Formats: sequence, structure tokens, C-alpha cells
Amino acid sequence: MRVMGARQATATATEPATGPCSALFRPADLTFLLHAAVDRMTVDLDRAAVEMGLNDVRDWLVLAVLDDGEQRTQLELSRMVCVDKTTLISVLDRLEQQQLVVRTVDPADRRVRIPQITPAGRRVYAKFATARDAAEARALDGVDPEQRILLLDLLTRIADRQNAAQSAT
Repeated sequence: MRVMGARQATATATEPATGPCSALFRPADLTFLLHAAVDRMTVDLDRAAVEMGLNDVRDWLVLAVLDDGEQRTQLELSRMVCVDKTTLISVLDRLEQQQLVVRTVDPADRRVRIPQITPAGRRVYAKFATARDAAEARALDGVDPEQRILLLDLLTRIADRQNAAQSAT
């Protein structure tokens, strides 16, 4: 068993992914349910990341944000992928060592670094996207397409409210 992030993947390729979050106690509480859903997805995605030579799903999240080609500071990137600056630096160091990202100096402020995805990073991003799609399909198995759309809409609203609150501070 390999420890991945804060979670452990204990399943083999033939059994479902399980994390430390148990279905035995599941109150109808939004915070608890969101946490359990994230745990389920993260276990699957951490496993896929390790199989591709990444550390965990956070590596892919960074590549996903960088793939759009927009130039962002490390601070902006940390906010987008919902990790603290210190953790992001570790992720970027790892990705840079694997030649999946490069960091350049911001010409307006030499203290600021701008991470950019490399062609190799784009290939890993695309390969992992396939694994992400499979994990999402497993998580949403049995959920009607209309309900999937509603779920994504509701989660987007929650995330957008959080982003607006962070921007105001």
C-alpha cells in the first residue's frame, strides 16, 4: 500500500477504490457528504496519478490549470487549485524536476514566478484526463444525465460563491 497525499489507496485494479471514509456513518450534512465525495474521487485519482508517474491528483490539477495557456503567478495558481502556497511550491518543484512545467521570472516583478506547462506536461495532462473521465463515470454510475448536469451546476454555484468570497478579502 502506498500513501498518497492524505489518503491511502487500498484497492487493487479489480476491486473498487476505498478510502478511510466509511459509509457506515453518513449524516445528511452537506459538509460531510461533500467531504466523502471528494475522498472517493481523490482515492481513484491519486492512484491514476501514481500510475502515470505523478505524486497525486494535485499534480494533475496544476497541469490542468496551466494547460489553458494563461499566465498566472504562483499565488494565483495556488488559489485556483485550492492548495496553500507552500504545498504548491512542492508540487511545482516536483513537476519542474519531471520537466512537466517551467517557471519563468515575471518581467514586471522579478520576485514573482510564472509557471508554464511544457509539451511533456500537456501529454501527461491529456493522458490523465482520460483517467479522470473514467473515475467520474464510476462515481456517477447510475446517476441520470439530467441529474449529473444539475450536480455540476450546483457545485459550480458553490465554488463560485467561495471564489467571490475569497476575492473580496
